[in-house]
Amino acid sequence: MTSPTARDTGRPSPDLAAEHLAVYRHLALREFGADLRIGLNLAFYRTFAVPAIARLLVDTGEMTERTQQRADDTGLMMYELIAHGPHHPRGRQVIASLNRIHRVYDITPDEYRYVLGTFVFIPTRWIDRYGPRRLNLREREATWHFWCEVGRLMNVRDVPDTWHGFEQWFNAFERANFGHDAAATRLIDATRDLLATRFPKSLHRWAGAASDALLDEQVRRALGVPAPGRTIRIAVRGLLRVNALVRRFKAVPPDVFTPGQATRHYPAGYEIEELGPDPVRPAPRR
Repeated sequence: MTSPTARDTGRPSPDLAAEHLAVYRHLALREFGADLRIGLNLAFYRTFAVPAIARLLVDTGEMTERTQQRADDTGLMMYELIAHGPHHPRGRQVIASLNRIHRVYDITPDEYRYVLGTFVFIPTRWIDRYGPRRLNLREREATWHFWCEVGRLMNVRDVPDTWHGFEQWFNAFERANFGHDAAATRLIDATRDLLATRFPKSLHRWAGAASDALLDEQVRRALGVPAPGRTIRIAVRGLLRVNALVRRFKAVPPDVFTPGQATRHYPAGYEIEELGPDPVRPAPRR
């Protein structure tokens, strides 16, 4: 799924890149704000199913000891990129911070490529299944180009040059690398409650069950999460589909994001360089 310009040069033209950013920003901050937040959270959970990634995340101590702040900081960085684009000065600052944070860790090219793929495919699959409508070709292309450009700026190499090719690689990576590890269980135990805050308010009372019910079987096995009862699975999926149907006919307020906004961890607002783990903390080695 690439335009002729992207296919000829490896990157879309500036005008086309600006259009892709505008389309993806509209998806994330207006029409599908709640869906994208849930999808991006599920994408992060999915990385726990890869033992090498799960062990690295546990070894850093960030997701088990500073769970809420690490999740909040990650979200702020993502939405800085979405709100401004990766080439805006604030976007460039986020990319520089991400590269600084990750370069001290022993992460393989395949692992970088896989994590990038989770941001492309998992939110899209969520929207297609539980959003008020499926994404169209233009919106998929915008999603693809946005994250591929973020990956390029983070030196993620050898990303397949079509949506279909990348998705095939992504699925094959999961088949080859998913597996249970004690680290995954520690991570899901530490972060399970975070997803509850992403569901619509009408579904908060079922969010705990929903977070488990919406994981597919291979992910649940890898995370050590028991399969919820059939009644729970049917009820949760039914409620989400009813919610999607209601949203087809009811205007949804935009997802509000203000750069530098006050948060629970930054009551006076934040600077981008404050986001992320302490840079002097020693890096774990695998």
